Amino acid sequence: MRRIFVSLLVSSCLLISGLLPTALSYAENSTSNLPVVVEDAAVFYLVPHQLTAELNKSSLSLDFVSIKTAPLLKRNNHLYFPFKWLETAHLATIKWDAKTGSTWAEFNTGNSVPFSSLRLMPNQSKIYSYFDGKMTALDESIPKTFMKNGQLYIPVSFLSKMGIIYTWNNGIMHWTWNDKIIKALHPTYTTDKENITFSALVQKEFGHAYLMVNTGDGGMTSSIGGSISTFKGKEKNIGKPIIMNGQTFQRIEYSVELRPGPNPLEIHTNDKGSVKIMVHRKVLNPSSVPIRYNHAGNEQDIRFTKPSQGYLRVKAGDSIAIAGVVMDTYIQSNEVSFGVAAFQNGDFVEVEKKTVIPLKQDKSFSGSVVIQKPGTYLVNILSPDVFVGGSSPYGSVKWAEIAVEVLPKTKKKP
Repeated sequence: MRRIFVSLLVSSCLLISGLLPTALSYAENSTSNLPVVVEDAAVFYLVPHQLTAELNKSSLSLDFVSIKTAPLLKRNNHLYFPFKWLETAHLATIKWDAKTGSTWAEFNTGNSVPFSSLRLMPNQSKIYSYFDGKMTALDESIPKTFMKNGQLYIPVSFLSKMGIIYTWNNGIMHWTWNDKIIKALHPTYTTDKENITFSALVQKEFGHAYLMVNTGDGGMTSSIGGSISTFKGKEKNIGKPIIMNGQTFQRIEYSVELRPGPNPLEIHTNDKGSVKIMVHRKVLNPSSVPIRYNHAGNEQDIRFTKPSQGYLRVKAGDSIAIAGVVMDTYIQSNEVSFGVAAFQNGDFVEVEKKTVIPLKQDKSFSGSVVIQKPGTYLVNILSPDVFVGGSSPYGSVKWAEIAVEVLPKTKKKP
């Protein structure tokens, strides 16, 4: 039976991590009960907010808490609000740039604004971008801004560009919007198993959330039908949709195979954010780990005679012999290459120039790589030029990988 935590635990974690605003009244509005279970690695949910203001009144109500502020105004048949309200509502940080005379907003990543920042100028009808010390006016025009009592006022019509729904009736304006909260409840795992299973609790407004695995050569791919089919993954919805406090959630369970050592994973939504999960796989018996092929079909493309396993522990500076035979007959070059990727800052990054090995007449090859620094590495085996499609139809692709743990050199005794 799954054990359900009350939302107080989740909300406390969110507050500690800094994902929620620090104002007490604002944070308390974000502590709705969440049906979290111990198997959940992450949670994706929305926190609703609302703002109410009367025309010419020097206060507003944010989530039912009254706050003193510059008033909502009407000019030339357009409603205007102080740009600073975006900061009051925790939607953005507002700053003034004395050099350009512009005021700019840096938007928080938790809301649905389709841009990270923008700039406005007093008495101008343009929105500006800023790059490399230069302001550029965007094509779209807005009602002209103005200054009053040291406040930059912007048109209410601008709100629709920020994902905020607003209404205006009988001198009262009402805003509604949602903050996106994406939280790793279990950001790291350690296991000696060949695979791992965990779940995510996802509110329906986020759409589908799917698991991405690190390719080991500079990218991520879906574990379900992705480009690395040997990272076999399974995904399924657990139970029926969960309805709580008017919100609908679905629990999605993921299972994925693991390479030795670190496995950077990501639970990803198409346009509403993602969360990173790191799984460390301990290998008790390195000789039991086979060489990992990028696709099941690559086992017919190349056969290895050295090494005989897919996980090696070597000392820094030791030569790692790699030999085998290319079986694929549809190739356009006579060489394979070995690329070395180091695990750095949560990702695998290519760190050395590729080692190119010519194929012999019988398509066999024999070469080696040497890694000088201790750490965790992947040796990626890259194919001869094969058909890949596109405007340049032939190119090299990753066929296989060997995980390598490089240990410090043993000091010689005097």
